[in-house]
This record gives sequence, structure tokens and C-alpha cells, in this order.
Amino acid sequence: MTTGTIQGARALRVPWHAVALGLVLALSATLNLWRLDRNGWGNAYYAGAVRSMLGGGGNLLFASFDPGGLVAVDKTPLALWVQAGSARLFGYSGMALLVPQALMGVASVGVLYLLVAGRWGRVAGLLAALALAVCPVFVAVSRDDNPDALFILLLLLALLAGTRAAASGRLRTLVLCGALMGLAFLAKMLLAAVVLPGLAAAYLLTAPHPLGARVRHVALAAGAMAAVAASWVTVVALTPPGDRPWVGSTGDDSILSLVLGYNGVGRVAGQTGGTSTAGGVGGVFSGTPGPFRLLNEALGDQIGWLLPLAVAGGLSLLLAAGRRGDRRERGWLIAVGGWFAVTGAVLSASDGIVHTYYTALLAPSSAALAGAGAVALWRDLRRGGAWPFLPAGAVALTAGVQLHILGRTGWLPALAPVVTVACLAGGLAMWAGLRRAPRGGGRLAGAGLAVAMGALLLAPTAWAASAGAGTVNGVFPGAGPSFVEGLTGRGGGGVAGTIPGGAGTDGTAQALAWAEAHDPGTRWSLIVASEEEAAPFVVAGESVAAMGGFTGRETVIAPSRLAAIVRSGEARWFLLGATRSFTGQVNPSVALIASVCAPVATYGASTLHDCAGAAGAIAAG
Repeated sequence: MTTGTIQGARALRVPWHAVALGLVLALSATLNLWRLDRNGWGNAYYAGAVRSMLGGGGNLLFASFDPGGLVAVDKTPLALWVQAGSARLFGYSGMALLVPQALMGVASVGVLYLLVAGRWGRVAGLLAALALAVCPVFVAVSRDDNPDALFILLLLLALLAGTRAAASGRLRTLVLCGALMGLAFLAKMLLAAVVLPGLAAAYLLTAPHPLGARVRHVALAAGAMAAVAASWVTVVALTPPGDRPWVGSTGDDSILSLVLGYNGVGRVAGQTGGTSTAGGVGGVFSGTPGPFRLLNEALGDQIGWLLPLAVAGGLSLLLAAGRRGDRRERGWLIAVGGWFAVTGAVLSASDGIVHTYYTALLAPSSAALAGAGAVALWRDLRRGGAWPFLPAGAVALTAGVQLHILGRTGWLPALAPVVTVACLAGGLAMWAGLRRAPRGGGRLAGAGLAVAMGALLLAPTAWAASAGAGTVNGVFPGAGPSFVEGLTGRGGGGVAGTIPGGAGTDGTAQALAWAEAHDPGTRWSLIVASEEEAAPFVVAGESVAAMGGFTGRETVIAPSRLAAIVRSGEARWFLLGATRSFTGQVNPSVALIASVCAPVATYGASTLHDCAGAAGAIAAG
């Protein structure tokens, strides 16, 4: 072999950590993309909005749910713009909407590796990336068209920029962090705020500048965030109401009501009407608020698998950073630990809407602490003395939580003994290794910890892989038997399909055919109560709209707006059922139309109303 050949072979040699990262990313791509086509349109609510947005103009800018631009979706539009761009390039299909989501999930795994490896080493970064890649709820939202995949990616990019800014003191990096946080707001509004306390505190407490400079830098970054976040909100607020869709999930057509109320304080404190009420309707979706909510029947099998390890690992990292006195490590822990603590507290205590898939927001920080913490716990094991009690306790507690979840669900019963035996074997190896080398732990103890940690990844990986075994619930994505059709359990149920009333798909189709054959409106052939009922028809390109929001309970359109579209002949036919809130209140705008427009026919639990000539009565209502 010539010298040139040897040098060429050496040049092609790939570092081990690059190979390992490639394998983790490949695993993530497999979990996110395998049989993705089985999920169809995902959440048809957002798929319908993308179909309408492809018409361009105001529908695209304001994220109209229906092609006629009656009501906008209840989210900021950034994630839908990405999906609309994909649909424009590759054609409108379920895969055009879902594949970008899956790839953003893979990208998030890569960014988490950079976030953790840059401060705690490559092994820690790989373990964190692996923990995120196999987190069940993270895989589920990466296979759906909800905004969460883009939202999580933007938050991770912001955290990567923010922790680097705290370490270096570079203002431009911190301003970039602020701009990324503004984009995260445009993906899912005020939910991005859970990351802010940790990011701000990390820079204020650890950046290498005098306090006054740190405060000024944070203020400039906050300004960048506000400028980006307020850009779209300002456009909506300044556009005359008649020139844009009604702001969904509001009764006053105010974008600030949506941002600060329905998608803000109302999600935490509860709200009147809609899909939540003051006093804790969150329990409908995720159980009673409390300190152990994240481990309960609704949430535990989506996010709870590695939470004890994340807590113990975070404690070990904190103790290590304190011993070394490294301000960069402290800054990282403040930012990432802040994300973890604030998100966990909000999800645990919220009385408002807490869908199960909201726990995906906790996945990156818990994976970061679990991955970096595993390496810190290994170092504790090697230190000997009393330190091995922390890694041993972390393994025991995490295994106990996993066995509790496995026993409660009853799915894949063979997993419980495998996890038990592997963790016991790992524990015995740790004990034996420490007896041989009490001060340093020895290789046997380290191998035992590695075996136990590997065993703790088995159950979440199985749950995550189940997302490709059947159709995932598009409205409430999750993994495992409670959310995937064809598995033992509720099978894709969750709380989907619980909306009372409605004509059903067949009844709506019949009502639409009647309306189109009998002088339909010039802009909408048929208006129904809920966007969930209208979604299949909007996806199919039909001239159908919804007036009451996602479930028919959230949006209350002013009588003057309804009267205007009836008077102009843009709408005539309304198919309305007994759509009630959890408090039993009927949507006022739905009740108004039903009371003044003539009933024509009944389809299922809904009645078709003819509003021709009723504009005056509607306006007076």
C-alpha cells in the first residue's frame, strides 16, 4: 500500500462520535418517518388551514381556516407557513405536510447534541440526543402537523444561542437568541415564555460583563424578541376587521385576546367557555393538577419514563459545577434547568387546558439533564465514598417509576421483567465493583451503571416505536396503547370525538349537496358550527366554513358580522347542532342563527337553517 493510499484512508477516517451521532439521527429519522403515511392528514384542522392558505392573499397572511376567510385558526401562522411552503413545492398531500415535521424532529435531536456536547462532552451529548430521539411524546408530535415540531426546534436553537452567549458574553449571539425566541412565539404564542426565565437568568448571573452591561444586553435581546414576535400581531391588529378573517377562539375579534387570554393566561388559570372553564377542566385531558401529575395515567407514559433520572442527573451536574466553580457550567444549568423547572411547574399546576401532547415541551430539557446527568452520575460512581448512592438511587427510582407505568398500562408485559432483571444486574455489578475498588468504582461498577442506564431506555423506545404501528390520533398525538389505533388500550381515543351534537361526515355531505343545489351563498356554500366538523370538507376543497371555532364553542362572531355576510348573499345555509361548552352554555352566535333562521331539514343531531332574508333579525340579535 502506497503512502498516498494510507494518507487517503486516514483522511476518510470518521471520528467515533460522528458515527454514533449519525446512528442516533438515523434512529430518530426512522421513528419519525416509518409508516408516516398512515397518519393521513394528521390534524385535519391544520391541514384544512394549509389548503385554504394555498389560495394566498389574506388566507395565507392571517392563517384562515376556510377558503372563504370567515375565521382564522387559533394559532400564530409560522408553522403553517412552513407546511404551506412544502405543499406548494411538492403538491398538497398529507405527506407534504407531515414530512417537514418529522425532519424538524430529527433536527431538534441534532441541536440538542450540540447544546449538551458543547458543555459536558460528546458522550453526554449523545446520551441526551438518544433520550430525546426515543421520547414517546416527542416522536408523536414529530409525526403530526401540530405546531410543536417547529416550536421545539426554535426553542432549542434559542437555548443553544443563549447558553453560548452567556458563556462568551457576545451581544450579537444574545440578540440572535432573542430573535429566535420571537420566531418561537410566532409558532405557538406565549407558551414560549416558559424558556425565558432560565435564559435571562443565565446571562444576567454568569455572563463575563459588569452587571450594568449584562442588563443592557438582556434588554436589547428582549427588544429583538419583541420586534419579531409583534410583527405579525401588529399586522393583524391594524388590519380592518372586514378585510381579514375573524380572530379564532375569541368573542371580540381581538388578536390580543387570543394571545393573552385564550392561548395565554387561560391555558394556565382556566377560562370561561370554549374548551376550558375556570376551576380545572385540564383534568379532562391530563388529570388533576398536583406535584405528581406528570407521572399520572394521562401523562406518565408520554413523558415520565426518565424524569427521575433527569432530576437526579441535574442535581449531580449542579454539585459538580459547584465544586469546579465554572461559571459557564452554571449558566448552562440555569438555562436548561430553568426550562425544565418552569415547564414542569406549569404543566403540573395548570387549571386550564393541558393536552397530553403539551408534555413534548418538557422533552428537550429533561433529555438534556438525563444525558449530561448520566455522565455526571458515572463520575460520582467513580469517586467512591458516599457518592455512589446518588447514581444507585437514580437508577432505582427511575426503574420504579417505569415499572409502575408498565404495570398500570399492561401493554408489552415482557418489558417489566427485562427492565427489572437488567437494573438488578447493573446494581449488583456496581456493588461488586465498588467492593473491589471502593474509592474509584472500577470498570465493573461503570459497566453495571451502563447496563442499568441502557435498560431504562427500553420502555420509552418501545412506546416511541409504537407510533409507527398504527394511526396516531391527529388531534391529540401520543404514543403507546392510549393513542395509537390497533394497540391494546383506548386505541387512538384520548378525548377525540367527544364533541356533542353534529351531523357527522355523511350528514354534512348531504347538507352540503342540498345547499349547493338550492341557491348557495356566493362565498360559502355551507357554514357549520365547528371547524372539526368542517375540516374534512375544507381539506377536500369544498366551500365550507365554521363559525364556532375548533369544537364550535370557542369563537363567538358578532351579530353584525354574521348579518353582513347574510345580507350580501355570501352565506345562506347554516348546519348547526347543540354545541355546548363544558359549563353547558350554548355558543351565542350559534344560538342566534338557530333562533332566527328557518329550519329546513335535520341531519343527525344538526339542523340545516336557511338565513335568506334574516339579516335584519340577526343584526338585532
